[in-house]
Amino acid sequence: MPDKFFPIQTETSCQLKWNWSTIRLYDGSTSSCHRVDSDTVTVNTFDSFHNTPKKLSARQTMLDGQWPQAGCEYCQKIEEAGGSSDRQFHIAIPNMAPPELENNPTAVEVTPTILEVYFDNVCNMSCLYCWDGFSSKIQQENVKFGRSEKNGVVIENFSKKVDDLAGLTDQLWAWIEANGQTLKRFHVLGGEPFYQQQFDKCLEFFDENPHPNLEFNVVSNLMITTPRLTALIDKIKTLVSTHKLKRFDLTASIDCFGAEQEYVRYGLDLTQWRKNFEHVAAQKWITLNINQTLSGLTIKTTPSLLQYVNALRADREIGHYFSTTVMTHECLHPEIFGANFFDNDFKAIFDNMPDNTWQQKEARKYMQGIQSQLNSKSKDQKKINQLTVLLDETDRRRNLNWKTTFPWLAKELEHVVQ
Repeated sequence: MPDKFFPIQTETSCQLKWNWSTIRLYDGSTSSCHRVDSDTVTVNTFDSFHNTPKKLSARQTMLDGQWPQAGCEYCQKIEEAGGSSDRQFHIAIPNMAPPELENNPTAVEVTPTILEVYFDNVCNMSCLYCWDGFSSKIQQENVKFGRSEKNGVVIENFSKKVDDLAGLTDQLWAWIEANGQTLKRFHVLGGEPFYQQQFDKCLEFFDENPHPNLEFNVVSNLMITTPRLTALIDKIKTLVSTHKLKRFDLTASIDCFGAEQEYVRYGLDLTQWRKNFEHVAAQKWITLNINQTLSGLTIKTTPSLLQYVNALRADREIGHYFSTTVMTHECLHPEIFGANFFDNDFKAIFDNMPDNTWQQKEARKYMQGIQSQLNSKSKDQKKINQLTVLLDETDRRRNLNWKTTFPWLAKELEHVVQ
């Protein structure tokens, strides 16, 4: 059968708004992608998680050719700068539209084909750009050191957990059991999924409830013991080989390389990460990707990361996905340094980005869009000042020294008055 593409072609239409739902069970929230504002989901309203008022309104706004905002401006700004956005990338992926659009190409109340689930915020790492809602380690750290506020940089506990996590989790499995055959992809994130007890329940569910047409994707920091990783991978391989799942994707989170990476993704041991990543890379049946957050602290050693990944690509394909999403402190966004600041680094990045496959070509266009967006910005001295505040407070909490880890940044900021 020929490929079927998303039928809604207004200038702002985004396939994710129609086919994708993220559910964060631990705080009772749902959204149409990880960049946009959330709606509340409860035990009593769970079945409508894909058709909440905000999602329905956003779809109608896109049908009218307008940008919904509330997070969609991320793609809007990239496109206005001449770059290639998530919206444009996903609209080109075939066979992912909800079934309702076949009979009514303007339907706004639809069934998801991609479901992304966060079971809990239990995590063994404290990434600098993350927050307590996604990391129990950060939550513990915030409790220990208390609230911090200086020069507009605020660190405190923001997350609130639902009272009936077990009830919401039960509703999820009941919904998938009843409706899951329309799903094409199921993503599990965290926290750290491989670190959570709920992940074992997840594998048990698919063992007892086969979904032979479902692609199963786990986003992991890979900072678990190799025996634990091996045991889980073996269980998933059995599910795939017995046709209880169609495919397994592992998306490994990594942003750059060296000491810079261990600072930004605090809790990561690069030696252990590489051991686990290479173990997974040797499993040719796994669809393997890396997922990278580009911040002002990670761009300069991105070429080293790409060189490492390229060496493994000699034996297999490895996808590359990335964004400049920063969930907490705007001062981590690379745009604060202004136009052309990272041009030499981007040259090195492009020199190490292959462009053989469709995904690689799209990744290159997306990276070019990020560079164009950054080069459309002016230097923001206020946010640069805030960055030093954030890093100083991080050093205090974690007994680190950002000036030795990022000497280029220390040199850039040595004139800043605290």
